[in-house]
Parts: sequence; C-alpha cells; structure tokens
Amino acid sequence: MNRVYVIAANTFREAVRDRVLNSILFFAVILLCLSLALKEMSIGDTAKVVRGVALGGTSLLAAIIAIFLGVGLVYKEIEKKTIYTLASKPMPRWQLLLGKYLGLWITLAAEVGLLTLFYTVVLATQQGMPSPGVYLAMVLLMVELSLLTAWATLFSTFATPMTASAFSVCIYLIGHFADDLRLFGERAEDGPFKTLVLLLYRVVPNLESFNIRAEAVHGVHVPWSEVLWSGAYGIGYTAAVLAVAMIIFERRDFK
Repeated sequence: MNRVYVIAANTFREAVRDRVLNSILFFAVILLCLSLALKEMSIGDTAKVVRGVALGGTSLLAAIIAIFLGVGLVYKEIEKKTIYTLASKPMPRWQLLLGKYLGLWITLAAEVGLLTLFYTVVLATQQGMPSPGVYLAMVLLMVELSLLTAWATLFSTFATPMTASAFSVCIYLIGHFADDLRLFGERAEDGPFKTLVLLLYRVVPNLESFNIRAEAVHGVHVPWSEVLWSGAYGIGYTAAVLAVAMIIFERRDFK
C-alpha cells in the first residue's frame, strides 16, 4: 500500500498547485467575508441569516471543488500521456485509482478545514464562537463530498471532463432533491415512467441525508443515531461507487 500513499501524496501536491482550484477557494473566502455585510441588509434574525449564507456558500463551493477535482482525475493523465507509463508499471490499476482518489480526498479535507477555520474567525468577530452543530455539519459535508468525488471519479474513468462534469452535476442536483423525486414518483400513475423515477431515486444517493446546516444555524439538536447512520450510509455508498470505478478502470484499454 506504500505505492497508494505515494500516488496520493503526488496527487495532493498537484491539486494544491492548480490555479483554478485556488481561484475557487479564494472566491469562497470572499463569499464568507461578504456574508458579514448581510448583517446590515437583512431583516429579522440577522445572526441566523449570516450563518445560513456562510454555511450554504461554503457547501456549494466545496461541491464545485469536489466535482472539478474528480472529473479530471483520469483525463489529465491521458492528456499528459503519463497514464501509459503508470499503467505499464507492475502494480494493479485499482491501486493507482485509489491513490489518486485519496489524494483528492486529502485536498478536499484541507480545503474544507481552511474554510471552516475562516468561517469560525468570521463568525467569532460578529457573533461569538459557532455552536458545535456547525462543526458536525462540516463533518457530514466531508462525507457528502467524499461520495460526490467518488461519483466524479467514476465518470472520469470513461468520459471526458465535460461529460463527467454534466453527470456529476446531475448527481448533485438529483441527490439534493431525492425526497421530492420519491414523492413525485409515488404520486405518478403506474407505468414505465413511475418505475423509472423510483428506480432513479433508489440508485442516486440522497445527499440531503448529510445536510444538517439548517439545524446548525438554528441550534437544533441532531440525534447521534441519525448522524452515525448518515455517516455509515455515505461511507458504504462511497466504497461501492469506488469499487465500480476500479472495475471500469481495470478493464479500460488506453491504446
């Protein structure tokens, strides 16, 4: 497994040097700073408005980073023609893919960690230290990003970055509207369309399972059983998607 760690470290170093990634991170920091201005413009409980916008913006931009990193995972190696050298080495391809995924995961963890630290500083200057629920929301956000990156990695094994991005965005959007999709399917008339909608609901992950931002903003307690179930669901789903990605990557012909 040392080779997996070496590949992960190299992927992390390459990712943190990416200008587009750093631009998105810079924009996220600017968004957090701008959330302070909402205190003067919003009506009602301004503290909750600021916390909600800051958390929502962090989540959205982190998802963009996850998709951006994942969709180019394999394509970059093909474009630079380094995939032929890597694939010819005496190591299973799944180790290569796993190492690159872990490198992206470490990058995401570092980015979310920095945003969480900056979020804490921003909120502390205006409202005092955030509640523990905020940090729990960030942990579940990392679980969501792990799963989203796994899907982007899967798409990168057989599609171009543009196509993989479209697929990943669809997974993100459908995943956050999964409950509405289920209700729509249950109310539809019996037939192929209803079967297709319900099948889509069962296949696409329910990303709202990891969303406790509203509870964190309003200080509502989230049962640990719910948190642990969401974490186990996310980890298990991520492992399954990665397994499929590894199978496709092992069988792909790069000639």
